[in-house]
Amino acid sequence: MFLKNPYISILKLKSSVVDLSVVAVTCTVLGTWDYRAAIGIIAGILIHGACDIINDIYDVEIDKICKPNGAIASGQISEKNAWKYMFLLISAALIISFNLSFILFTCLLTGIIVGGIMYSHPSFRLKDKPGMAMANMGLCFALESIGIWSIYSPVNIESLMVAAYIFILVFSLTFMKDFKDVAGDINSLPLLLGIRKAAKVCSALAILPLIPILYLIVKYNYSYLSAILYIALIAGCIRILMGNPVAHGHRFKNWMILALTVPNFSMFFDVIILSLYRYIM
Repeated sequence: MFLKNPYISILKLKSSVVDLSVVAVTCTVLGTWDYRAAIGIIAGILIHGACDIINDIYDVEIDKICKPNGAIASGQISEKNAWKYMFLLISAALIISFNLSFILFTCLLTGIIVGGIMYSHPSFRLKDKPGMAMANMGLCFALESIGIWSIYSPVNIESLMVAAYIFILVFSLTFMKDFKDVAGDINSLPLLLGIRKAAKVCSALAILPLIPILYLIVKYNYSYLSAILYIALIAGCIRILMGNPVAHGHRFKNWMILALTVPNFSMFFDVIILSLYRYIM
């Protein structure tokens, strides 16, 4: 019942697990985490939700076709109330982030401009430009990583390396989400190239994040489990791509989210288990 509340469902919390995984891998490389990371996650999720609301407001007509049960498209939340709710979320997130780190505050504010306004506003509509839309999302999550890093340590080459990994991961995989919304999209990779060609491009791009994953494993002596899990999840994505990704769009998006997050969580728990082992021994 709680999750069905329109003010909760509009936040699309399932996708916010990506925010959690970004913080997890950032703290893994940092080698430290505490309650501030949890608070930073909350700020990131609030910004993510606010940007989704901005998108839903501007996409209300499209959503009446693609997502008729959406909170705004279905009329459960009026556009006026959606704007108020969005400003409330942004205000809370910026207040939280400012008290943690000015760099985190700046990164999240930039995320609102890039991932909210420029992604969805009719004057920019980067979401209608394949490649630009995915780079936009990759940049937002990379900025979140830099912001979390700044809570604990000065931003340096190492932090930028982690941000680059996150950018590559998000950019390479989020093309997959377009197959679910083909019916209502104006411009997307499947519409530009056709379903078959777009599926082949997505399959090739999905291999790219394996390079930085292996780099992190070798550099920081993590186990190869995260790479194995990524390969297994990408194999599942490619299997759907080679079948009917449009008909299985929702299941396909779930596989995409797993591929975006599970390897990061794997590295995080790998470090925790290794630390516990060393402590016990």
